[in-house]
Amino acid sequence: MLQKYEERLAQIKQMLLDLGSEITMAGEKALCGIENLDISRFESARTLLKNVEAEANAIDNEIVVALALFGPEAKDLRKMVAFLKITNELVKIAENIRSFSKRMIAHLQGEIPFTTLHEYSMHLCKTAIHAVTLSIGTLSVSDREALEETYRRVKVEESKSDDLYSILEKNILSDIAKLIDQSADFIQILSTMRKLERMADRSVSIVQLMIFARVGGEMKTY
Repeated sequence: MLQKYEERLAQIKQMLLDLGSEITMAGEKALCGIENLDISRFESARTLLKNVEAEANAIDNEIVVALALFGPEAKDLRKMVAFLKITNELVKIAENIRSFSKRMIAHLQGEIPFTTLHEYSMHLCKTAIHAVTLSIGTLSVSDREALEETYRRVKVEESKSDDLYSILEKNILSDIAKLIDQSADFIQILSTMRKLERMADRSVSIVQLMIFARVGGEMKTY
């Protein structure tokens, strides 16, 4: 029975890794889209993530079945609970990427000269995607020191995303003062950039969950 449990756990982990890989690829396409102001890249990112909810539901179902069949305890139970919560975080990140990509298509087709906001929005996107990639990578890491090092790196990216968003916010407010008749469009752009900042926040949560699975205790201590 132990072997069957380990097989089921390995299957769940691989499903999470596959989902994470799709999200990472979509994020890279979105990043390429904002680097080159290329609408087709944003469309590709959205297409890659069209089945995320179904894949996440399949993972959740596998976790619930494993919990029912094997009744894992201690570390194994923590890992299952962490995986269940990570699935939700991955879905939220995918939703952020899809929403960001959809909004960016509209912005690039609109009347706002997005080139004036290009530099900092590009850096913000790069930082957010880097945080996501680092966090998803922890699904394959079991060493405590490696997990804690990745946690520190993701926290740095999260802090950078906060700073970059603040700079963008100031720049957009400055543009609104000059082009008051387009204020609604600028506010929409700011809302779009918030999607990236939230991705970095959720990346931190994923690494916290992986440390919880490995170490235990309360997640707030990390």
